[in-house]
Amino acid sequence: MKRSIALLSLLGLMFFCSACGGSGKTGPDEDPTPVSDEDSSRSDGDETDDEDYDDIPAGSIFGAPRLNPSGNIPLSASISMKAEGVARVSVAVKDIDPDKSDFVREYETGEDAENYEIPILGLFAGTKNEVVLKAYDAEGEEIEERLVKIKTAELPKDFPKITMSGKIESGWTLVNWLRTPRSRTEMNGIAVDEYGRVRWFTDLFSPVCFPIVISGDTFYCGGGENETHIDHYDFMGYPLDTVDVSPLGYKKVHHEVTFTSDGNYLVGVDKAGSDYIEDHIIEINASDGSLRGSWNLNDTFPDVADLFMDMMMTSPEIPGQTNNPIHHNAIFYDPSDDTLIVSSQTAGIAKITHKKYLKWYLAPHLFGLIDDADKDGKSDSFTEKYDPDNMLTWVGDYYQTVDGKTTAGEKYVNERAPINGIPYEVYSPFEFRYAEFFLTPLDKNGNEITDIDVVNGFAATDDFAWPFRGHNPTILKNGNLMMFDNGLARNFGFPPISQNHYSRVVEYKIVPDKDGYGGTIQQIWEYKLESDPMWYAMSLIVSSALELENGNRLVTSGSIGSSFIPEMFRSQYADGPVGAFVVEVDPADNSEKNRLTFDRYIDDEFPVNEFSIYRSYRFQISARVRK
Repeated sequence: MKRSIALLSLLGLMFFCSACGGSGKTGPDEDPTPVSDEDSSRSDGDETDDEDYDDIPAGSIFGAPRLNPSGNIPLSASISMKAEGVARVSVAVKDIDPDKSDFVREYETGEDAENYEIPILGLFAGTKNEVVLKAYDAEGEEIEERLVKIKTAELPKDFPKITMSGKIESGWTLVNWLRTPRSRTEMNGIAVDEYGRVRWFTDLFSPVCFPIVISGDTFYCGGGENETHIDHYDFMGYPLDTVDVSPLGYKKVHHEVTFTSDGNYLVGVDKAGSDYIEDHIIEINASDGSLRGSWNLNDTFPDVADLFMDMMMTSPEIPGQTNNPIHHNAIFYDPSDDTLIVSSQTAGIAKITHKKYLKWYLAPHLFGLIDDADKDGKSDSFTEKYDPDNMLTWVGDYYQTVDGKTTAGEKYVNERAPINGIPYEVYSPFEFRYAEFFLTPLDKNGNEITDIDVVNGFAATDDFAWPFRGHNPTILKNGNLMMFDNGLARNFGFPPISQNHYSRVVEYKIVPDKDGYGGTIQQIWEYKLESDPMWYAMSLIVSSALELENGNRLVTSGSIGSSFIPEMFRSQYADGPVGAFVVEVDPADNSEKNRLTFDRYIDDEFPVNEFSIYRSYRFQISARVRK
C-alpha cells in the first residue's frame, strides 16, 4: 500500500467520528448548563403588560393578547375573540421595516363556540410588535378593527447571525439549528422570512427537535438521543399527539421521520437492548401506534470500516464511535413501487422492499470486495495490523498504485457480505452477492463506463462520480434521484478532508434491470458548492437537498467549519466560515437565486459545535384557530 508519508503523518493526529454528531447526539451526556434568565425564551403564556397594548375598548370582541400561549413558540401570541357574528379574521403583523409588507394571515371562524383563540404568528424578537386584527361577518363587512402591541424578548445569544442575498419568492425557510451545548442541549426549529429574519422558533419541553418534519399546518419532532417518541404540534406549539416507540421494542428516534402513502410513520430508530445504534427502521400504523413492519439494516448494508481512514474497527467497545457501522441517516418512501430508499452515512444508498429484499445498491463497487480469506466478515489485512491508537492502521490493504493508477489491492477479491451475513431469502435465480445489485455507471451519452478505477470509486470522469458519505436522497418529479453528496474521503482519498475537498448535490437517472435487481446509473446534473478554498463551503456531515414547487433545488450545507475539522487543521482553515448556508439553485443553469448564510456565535462560552443545520425546508407558515 503506497501512500504519501507526509499525508499519513498528518492523518496520525486526525480523528473523524464516522457518525453525524458522534453518536448522533446533539449535546453532551452531562446535564446542560442552565439557561440564564436573560437568555431564556420560555414563557408561561402570560398576558402582556398593560403598557404594551392599548386599553381594551368598551364592547370590543377582542380580549388581551397572550404571548407564547403554548409555552413552546416564543414569537407567537394569541388573542381571545367573541365568536358571535364573526365569519373571518385577518391578522397582520406590521413589519419593522416600513418598506416591507406586513405579514398577514386570515382565519375562518364560525359560531359553533362562544369564544375563539386567534393565533398570531411571525412576531419579531426584541420588539414591541404592532398587530392589526380585523373581524368580518359572513357578508364580508368589517365588524371591528383593533391594534394591539406585543413585546417580545431578544433571541438567545447563541442563535445564528443571518445574512441574505438574492430574492426569495418560495416562502419562509425552516431549519433545525443545533444550539451550543453549553447554552442548552437543544436543537431548535428556526424559521426565517423572505428577508432572512427570524420570525418563529421552537422552545419545547423536550428540547431536541431532531428531525423536524413539516406536514401542512403542523410539524413533527423526533425525540433525539434520549427520547423514544415522535411529537406532533401545530405551529402555535400546541401538542396534537405523540407516538412512543418504546412499547414496540425500540428507542432513540433519530435522523428521519417520514410517511407512507397511507399515512403510516417510517422512523429511524435503535433496537432496544442492542449494543449497536442507528441501524433499524420501523413502520408504525398511524391509526393505533402498532408496529406494521421493521427493517434491520444489518441485513442490507456491509461494514466498510476497513475502507475509510476515519472509521475504527466495528465493536461495542466505544459507544458512539465503534458501534455505528451503518449510521442510517435518511428514508425516502417511493410510492411508485412501495419501496424504501435508505441512506447510510458510511455505506451508500439502498432500495429495499417491504419484504426486505434489496433491489439496487448505489455505491462504489469496491464496497462489494474484501480481503477475507478466513471468511469471518472482516478484512484480514485490517485486523492483522489494527491498532485502535494508531489511525494509520484503520484501513485494509485495498489501496495501491500500479503504473500511476490507483486500484484495488490484489487481496481484495473476496465477496463482501452484509453485516449479518448472506440473507436467508433466495434471490432467484441467483445467490446474494452485491455484484448483482450494484448499479452500472453510464457516461453522458449512455455508454457503460468500463474504467475499473471509476467503477470501484477511486476516480471520477467529467460526467460521472459516485457519492461519498451522503445524505437526504429524494426522488424528483422527473423520477430521478437527487442527494447531498458530502464528499468526505471522496474517492477513498487521503487525507479524507483538505482545502480542495468539496460537497455537491447530484442527480442520477437510475434504470432498474429487467429482473428487478441492479440496473444502470447515469449522472444527469450536479451542483458543486463552490468557494475559495473549496472546503469553506464543504459540509462533512448532515445537510440536505430538496426540490421546490417551482422546480428549483434548495441546498443546505449544514456543517461548515464544524468541530470535526481537527485542531491541527484550524490554522489552515484560518478565518473560514463557521455555520451553514441555504441556497436556492435553478438547475437549468446552476444560477443562485438566493442564499441565506447562518454564522455561528463563538466565544469561550459558546465554542464551535459539531454541526449547525441538519436540513432545511421552504414552506408557508399557518396556524389553527382554537375554540
